[in-house]
Amino acid sequence: MYLTREEERMLSGELGEPAAKAIELLVRVGEALGAERLIEIAHAHVSGVSYFNVGEPGLEFIEDMLRAGARFAVFATANPYAALATYGSRSFDESLNAKQMRIVEALRSMGVSSFTCAPYYVRTPRAGEHLAWAESSAVLYANSLLGAMTNREPGLVALMAGISGRTYFGEAHRGLPKEVKYVVEVERPGDPSEAGAYGLLAGELLGGSVPLVRGLESLPEGFLKEFLAAFATSSPSHLAVLDGVTPGYRGVSAEGAERVSLGRSEISRLYSEARDCSSPIYLIGCPHLSLEELESVLREARRVERGELWLTVGEQHGRYLAEARLAEGVKILTGACAVTTRLDLLGVDCVITDSAKALAYLPKLAGVRAFLVRRRDLLRMVPGHD
Repeated sequence: MYLTREEERMLSGELGEPAAKAIELLVRVGEALGAERLIEIAHAHVSGVSYFNVGEPGLEFIEDMLRAGARFAVFATANPYAALATYGSRSFDESLNAKQMRIVEALRSMGVSSFTCAPYYVRTPRAGEHLAWAESSAVLYANSLLGAMTNREPGLVALMAGISGRTYFGEAHRGLPKEVKYVVEVERPGDPSEAGAYGLLAGELLGGSVPLVRGLESLPEGFLKEFLAAFATSSPSHLAVLDGVTPGYRGVSAEGAERVSLGRSEISRLYSEARDCSSPIYLIGCPHLSLEELESVLREARRVERGELWLTVGEQHGRYLAEARLAEGVKILTGACAVTTRLDLLGVDCVITDSAKALAYLPKLAGVRAFLVRRRDLLRMVPGHD
């Protein structure tokens, strides 16, 4: 791999041990993937910060890097951490809470400005800007909506990219493809949840192919966010070209591409009635809500008599939340993720959510059953809602 003079200095250890480790890892990953050089980035976003995900080895590694002098060389954000919330009268052990916060504080000391799965609400990348992001839903958002360029980085690679200010020059950094093999036509969704359901099915059908998607033009940003987050859940692709939305979409040819049509009849199987659910959480905010979405939900949220309504957002909304008046049983969790939290340890037996992404991940990561409903229906079905 070709390295600049500064990159060679990093690799040799002239700029410190953390930079040397970072460049060494990036070179090895890049060479394994056929990259010929590294590229400077403007923003790194690190994933895998929930203690339930990384455990003791992850905590030790992050603190070791901090002690060695690691600091981010570029603007940096990180994924949300475990939701260290109470549920009814139950809470996590204090030692677990302390370990989670050690991860958070170590990353803050290294330069992380905010914890969220929606870093584009903290700093919006420009079209053509190179990034190193490790949250799959954010990667698809940056590439497909904003015209930025980021690989789907593993969390460790994004961490090292932030320390060095570089990542390997992968496929995503070459821009949009010249042509696609599939065109996905979706029936216009009437709710963010339906957009997410289409995304989940599209990803399942297409595998790793980059599709051209039609039917999402002129929809609110929240709908597109849900589609891309769910698509990233079921597909390893870094991009979905959205007709009429993605910057430069007109330059992508669909000549000879296979057509796939998705309508409400196809997504209906993802929706089901929550049964035998005595201790539910009603979850909205996967990915994290924008401030506009949060305000809209709070206008409709009412007292919860059974279970709790959790709304998850990034830390950047903290000042607004300090002044928000919440109905009984409604919680706003900042910088936290319910999906990467062992909710079963809190006595939760199911989660009712409007997020197709959460539907796919909750049983695997949180240890609970999950049921998908439309956002408007979720807010109406919460026990105690007038």
